[in-house]
Parts: sequence; C-alpha cells; structure tokens
Amino acid sequence: MRILNRFVFNKIAVLSLLLCIFPMAGSEANKDVIFAYLVAGLTDLKSNERQIALQLLANELTRDTDLKILIKPVLTFARMQDLIEQGKIDFTIINSFHYLDNYQFFQKVITSPVWAVRRGPADFESYLVVAQKQYADIPLNFFRNKQLSTHSQYLLMNFYLEFLLYNSTRDAAQDFFNKIKQTKTASHVVLEVYFNASDLCIVPRHIFDLTVDLNPAILKGLAVIHQSESLFSPALTFTFEHVDESITNL
Repeated sequence: MRILNRFVFNKIAVLSLLLCIFPMAGSEANKDVIFAYLVAGLTDLKSNERQIALQLLANELTRDTDLKILIKPVLTFARMQDLIEQGKIDFTIINSFHYLDNYQFFQKVITSPVWAVRRGPADFESYLVVAQKQYADIPLNFFRNKQLSTHSQYLLMNFYLEFLLYNSTRDAAQDFFNKIKQTKTASHVVLEVYFNASDLCIVPRHIFDLTVDLNPAILKGLAVIHQSESLFSPALTFTFEHVDESITNL
C-alpha cells in the first residue's frame, strides 16, 4: 500500500493530449520508433479500436517528418517487461494500475518526465462510493457482508477500493463484501444501487455526474458516502533509459 501513497502524492506532468509526447520538431532519427501498449491496460477502447486509434495518431504526428512510429500491441505485462529489458520498446502507454503493481520495476528503467493521459475534462480522477440516501452518514464498516457493484475495466479504481478497505478494515474486498458484482457499463453501477439491486457501488466522479445529468432524480435516492481526492490518472506514458536521445528529444 505504500506504493499507492507514493503515487497519489507524487506530482507528474499532466498532458491533455497524447500528442504532447511527440512534439512536431524536426528529427534526423532514421529508425522506427516503437510505441507499445498493453492490451489489457487500455480497456476503455474496444479491442478492434486500440491499434487503429493509436496508429492514426502516430500517422498524424509524423505526417511532416521522416519519422515512423510503429504501434505494437503486447498481450501480457510479462511480455512487455521482457521487451523493455531487451531495449525493444521506445515509448509505452499503460494503465496506472499496472504501473503501481510493478512500481519497483518501472523505477529502474523509466526516465522523467512521466506523462498522464486524462480520460475526461479534469486533469485527475476522483472515485466515489455511493449508497442509498438513508446511509448518508453511515461508515464504510456498516457495509460488511453487503453487495457492491463495480465495473471491472476501471483497474485503478478497483485498486483504490482495495486500498480504502485495507486502511479502514484491514480486509480485502473479496473478504469484506458478501458479493462483488461486475456490471457491463460504468454507469450501470449507479443504477444498481438506485434500484436496490446492490447496496453500494464505487464509480468515477465523471461517470456519476454524467449519470445524474441524464437522470437528475438519482440524486434524491442516493448519497456519496466516500469521495477520494482528485489524484488519479487512468493512464501513463513514458520512455526508457535505453532509448537514444535522438528519439527522446523529438
């Protein structure tokens, strides 16, 4: 858990667009630049969209240069780690969960700065624990053996839930709750609580706000019983110590 503490209080440069990683200054680099992504770490995009979206971005960034950026999908973190150690990756984009889960490894191989890629209008995300209105002033401990709804694709959010429960109860989520229900969409977790299908949920603030905008009546039946600080970035991208300066200084 100390890794999470170090992460959330560590200041990093926040960029709203991924293109800021590769400024359009001229380059004499004559090698292909490998931009790798972990397939399991970009779950916000559909599987058939990830490669296309990142390659289109790379093509646009290099339109007026001789540089060629190749997008490389990597299926497992073990494989990505192997490629990094072999010096076969120049840049990577990765879910912040995987960064935290492998913090010691990354600290040995990455260079500064670390770029954060935001998902919504805010620079950082905040996570909410939401329950029925009558539980507005009830501590989290009350919900032991209750049912929680969450969206599994938000890896960092669920990592934060484990951190929150460990700090308050010393329990893992699977031991604390009677059932953890995974929903098909992020907004559905809010509706599950609203319609009494679950006792509480955890959801990103921007998803909760969007759900309320679409159905303002939700606010009459629900209460936020916990809100994290706005400290979380869903995805990070960085380069590595083995990469030549002619590429990192693009």
